[in-house]
Amino acid sequence: MSRLFVGLDLGTSAVKVGLFDEAGRLLHLIRRGYRLYTPHPSWTEQEPVEWWEATRAALREALTGADADQIAAVGLSGQTPGHVLVAADGRSLGRAIVWSDRRAVAESAWLAEHITPQQARAWTGYPFITDATQPPARLLWLKTHRPDDWNRCTAIVQPKDFIAQQLTGRIATDVNSGFCLLHPETERYHADYLALLGVEPEKMPPALSPTDVVGSVTPEAAALTGLPAGTPVVIGTIDAWCDVIGCGGVEPGCAVDVAGTSEVVALVTAQPVEGDGVFSSPLVEGCHWIGGPMQMGGAALEWLARGFYGGEPDFERMEAEASAVAPGAEGLLSLPYLRGERAPVWDSAARGAFVGLTDHHTRAHCARAVYEGVAFAVEDVLERSLTAAGTRPTTLRVSGGGARSAFWNQIKADVTGLPVQQMAVSDAACLGAAILAAVGTGAFDGLSDAAAAMAHPAATFEPQAAHTTIYRALFSIWKNLYPVLRSTFLHLNQISEGCA
Repeated sequence: MSRLFVGLDLGTSAVKVGLFDEAGRLLHLIRRGYRLYTPHPSWTEQEPVEWWEATRAALREALTGADADQIAAVGLSGQTPGHVLVAADGRSLGRAIVWSDRRAVAESAWLAEHITPQQARAWTGYPFITDATQPPARLLWLKTHRPDDWNRCTAIVQPKDFIAQQLTGRIATDVNSGFCLLHPETERYHADYLALLGVEPEKMPPALSPTDVVGSVTPEAAALTGLPAGTPVVIGTIDAWCDVIGCGGVEPGCAVDVAGTSEVVALVTAQPVEGDGVFSSPLVEGCHWIGGPMQMGGAALEWLARGFYGGEPDFERMEAEASAVAPGAEGLLSLPYLRGERAPVWDSAARGAFVGLTDHHTRAHCARAVYEGVAFAVEDVLERSLTAAGTRPTTLRVSGGGARSAFWNQIKADVTGLPVQQMAVSDAACLGAAILAAVGTGAFDGLSDAAAAMAHPAATFEPQAAHTTIYRALFSIWKNLYPVLRSTFLHLNQISEGCA
């Protein structure tokens, strides 16, 4: 009897539950959404209880008709960094701060004054840990502004780890999801670092390998979800890491672009390497990747739809208009830093921009420029990663909702000069979580075998030489936009904060 694996991805807008067989075939995929709360500018929060309600519903529907005896394991994937304060009885205390939140600016400035890059690397393995979007600043904010919740909580966990706790009753995280808080090589929290932050060590969850079993589904959770009681739950890892794995990106030299709400670019390496504006992180089983997360990917198209098309994204209409414009949008460039930017500039004060507008340009030109602007941002992170690694991949594998767009895939192929491979399972984080579950419960000897058996490309978009030539010239201009505009963005933020 074929074993089945559940891949559960707790994303920004929805939880997705995929049911896969050992060949990576997607048998069911169920999506259940929840709200994103923005009570103040730059704040983004979610209700953990709504995650759990959506997860229960998605699991019940995904498992309808499945043979319970075939369900071998559940693997987890999730948005990170997010911060859930958990009480002794397992309940969440207040809303969770999620990855796109930028409120901790004052705390970020304090950290920048008190932690050197050398200390950051020694304590966490990463040089970039003081940004307002990173965990240390968030924890300082929570201690200062929600002291009652902080004092009552017994654990601080990531979103998927909250789901693990609901399923198994156990508190844990994985070594990757603990980034900027623990060192991935020692898999431990540094005492001096936690003391500087004023974080009680007992509140930090134990860190497991992404293929470790955190626990088994409890009878209570089984009744709520439809999962058989006793089903092993593998802790999994960050959604972007699962996306890389779900694209088969487990061998050095493989490049992956995760085209979700935000965009993550990764180049798999055998060893950690240093880069400019990009970071190196362990993946699993001795592999590393270098690259980083951008703040905007598909979210840039949502902004385009609101601002230029009057509402919810109509991708067919937007692509039809954008594709009618020649590559390069007749000299119009878009900088997609609409919510600040993470890799490669790490500046929460950064802003978006159209540069080169004339009275000849139309909405269609702006639409094309937005698609191209995100592709240029992908190339920026990829180019820095390639320079650091000293190697060039033969293809770029893409996953996520944006990977469903043949138009965007072709632009990315033309901008990067690499063949772009669209994966058979676009929700690669679900597949990556299922692969980790399969490895963690012994269905495969290791990650390479599992990825080879379960992750498969479906279509390839070859770069068009004439378009690549145009984009090379434009990219050399585009990558200078942020350095030139940086001081302008800073002044604009100062003025807007004074007017608030």
